[in-house]
Amino acid sequence: MKKVKVKLRSDGSYQDVLITSEDKPKIPEEMKKSWQNIANLIAVFAKVRAGLIMEITEKAMRVFLMSDNESNPYQVGGNDYLCHGLYCETVIGTDDELSVVDARQLAAWKDNPDVDIAMISYFGLPLKWPDGEFFGTICVLDDQPMVLSEDQKLLLREFKASIEKDLALLVVKN
Repeated sequence: MKKVKVKLRSDGSYQDVLITSEDKPKIPEEMKKSWQNIANLIAVFAKVRAGLIMEITEKAMRVFLMSDNESNPYQVGGNDYLCHGLYCETVIGTDDELSVVDARQLAAWKDNPDVDIAMISYFGLPLKWPDGEFFGTICVLDDQPMVLSEDQKLLLREFKASIEKDLALLVVKN
């Protein structure tokens, strides 16, 4: 099992978390296509600039898949190093969903690296393998203050559950 340290910007602490180990299967192309549809749908239904599926690696949070809308400032494979207190780090470090309506208005979040590219609002959930290791997160970001409706949050939670079922199926098949 691999452990990495993440920073919880919410309180400034650090947390050791388990991430995808070497024995986990690779995500097959057909599954990636399904997840790509999820990334696109969450951006549309949340009415945001970016829908992302992020992967945690030993050194960084990496964009695994991104919504393909033109206004999305992220790129697949793009990453930011751990311990910067990224939104997704806090999601993984707390193993809980995170909602930031406007990072500019919150002392803990106003110098978050995503604010540098005007992504001031965030909602994300952790994605885990069945053994509890973290794959990453599913999240939406925008350049405007964002308050998601309960239906929009429910949709993201359902997509999280679907992706985690896919991860469990991969483990069973191997």
